[in-house]
Amino acid sequence: MKKIITILFASIFGFSAVQAGEMTVTGSAQATYVITSSDSATAKQDKTPGLGFANELAFNAKGEFGNGYTWTYQIELDPEQGSGAALNDDTRLELGLGNLGTIGIYGSEGDLNTHLANSVAAYAPGHDIGSTGGYQGGTGMNSYNNLQYHTPAGLLPFGTSVKLAWSNGDSKQSADANDAGSATGDDINSYQVTTKPIDGLTIGASYLEKSNSATATKKYKYETGGAYGKYSVGAFSFGLGRHFVVPNLAANTTNGKSLVTEALVSTTSNSAVYSANGNGSTTIDVSTKYFQNDAYSIAFAVNENLSVSYDRLKSTAEARDVVLTAAADTDISRDLTISTIQAAYNIGGAVVALSQKDIEGVNYAQGANATEFAISLKMAF
Repeated sequence: MKKIITILFASIFGFSAVQAGEMTVTGSAQATYVITSSDSATAKQDKTPGLGFANELAFNAKGEFGNGYTWTYQIELDPEQGSGAALNDDTRLELGLGNLGTIGIYGSEGDLNTHLANSVAAYAPGHDIGSTGGYQGGTGMNSYNNLQYHTPAGLLPFGTSVKLAWSNGDSKQSADANDAGSATGDDINSYQVTTKPIDGLTIGASYLEKSNSATATKKYKYETGGAYGKYSVGAFSFGLGRHFVVPNLAANTTNGKSLVTEALVSTTSNSAVYSANGNGSTTIDVSTKYFQNDAYSIAFAVNENLSVSYDRLKSTAEARDVVLTAAADTDISRDLTISTIQAAYNIGGAVVALSQKDIEGVNYAQGANATEFAISLKMAF
């Protein structure tokens, strides 16, 4: 990956002049009113209805080199979650090299994870708006500063696009390399492929690994990946996807059994099945081996302005009771299910949306359920 980018960078120096660029400002503003409640026996989530605002303001600049190559720069100004402070983040610099493809340099941008790509929801993927219920969707390259290479349009048949990304794990937004943050030490590689073999059909897949994350104290390296498909015919759209997440967890061996000790939970069914810190005992431990996420959605365009949709996500935490003295372990896998009905009405540059969400198994704990009703107004400019 690094060698490819080095070679392509070298080709840029064939330019004879650089033309001055132009700048535009785009963005969106969104106001949302959310009502969250729960009638479950455990983990009640009755909350005061909340009124919130979100915005993204993007400054975009672009220009050309004398040899026909192009460049695009973008920096976004948006609030940090949980505070009103404005931050400069989500930065990208892309160099268009014609039939050689595109080189991208990203800070907190460039996500290649396709776990949300299957959604054809009227407004947004149901498990990605409002409360996520503790859903584990996997890490994306937008969590790090990274370099990418994208194949040029028209190179591969059926509109196929291939994207490759690499990062050393640094995630600090820095003014210069001297002020860069400490990297994790993991080489992080990510890949994405999308293709459109027939009209209306899009198929894609993605994969990310932290290549050096498996060590003497880590049983598995961190991995996440999967595939999806979307198909539109007439007023109907359909989406389907399956993705996996293998958390990078510490391991130890006792009585010949290898245990994952950073995802320990109580054996009772109403306890959360995934914990970053763990709370096991010396005789019985519980480990989360991986997450399997299956999602589907269907949408119908009532007319050119109004759309309705239904989407459903089932995320299964594959977990085991690991009994040190027993020959076999007990399967205590638990599900998190999120079902969402949405309606969205487009009025020019504004979208009004209604969303009704039902969450079963919050944080992968049985009996912990919640409902959420949201009204949103989003203005694009």
